[in-house]
Amino acid sequence: MKDVLKIIVAILIIVIAWKLLKGLIGLAVGVAIAGLVIYGAVKLIEGPKRLK
Repeated sequence: MKDVLKIIVAILIIVIAWKLLKGLIGLAVGVAIAGLVIYGAVKLIEGPKRLK
């Protein structure tokens, strides 16, 4: 009976860790996309820089 309990606990820990990891990856991708959008907007507002 203890072995079954250990297996259930291990599965729960793996599932929770996976959800956290997926959430962190999603957050990182979201931040990266937001950063690119802001960078692009700033470049558009500044306009092309002319080389002297």
